[in-house]
Amino acid sequence: MSKSKKLWLGIFTFLPTLFIIGYLVSFFAFFMGISQSAFEQSEPESLFASFGVLFLFLFLAIITGLAMMIYYIIHAAKNKAFTENNRLIWILVLIFASGVGAIVYFFVNIYPLPTEESTDVSTNFDG
Repeated sequence: MSKSKKLWLGIFTFLPTLFIIGYLVSFFAFFMGISQSAFEQSEPESLFASFGVLFLFLFLAIITGLAMMIYYIIHAAKNKAFTENNRLIWILVLIFASGVGAIVYFFVNIYPLPTEESTDVSTNFDG
């Protein structure tokens, strides 16, 4: 896999985490705005807009997280460098640890550059 593909894959791997952080920030801003408007006894101006931002971040986190999990499961299943036990372990890690598992899989199996002593397991699969 080329360096540019690894870079883009790394960016897409971290996107669900960034979207979750954005969701949490907008979640707290949303409820702080509601509590402030209740304290001032005024109507919140942008209640629906803030609520839309919440759902946008959540939707993007779910879609990108699911897409990356499917990609990494397929990558692990087709990786010829893995034994059957390694393949099963990585697939279970990717399923049960979802976002964290994808980040770990990226740094352990895709990102490392090949050295002369060992081969990079991601070079055996160009998916």
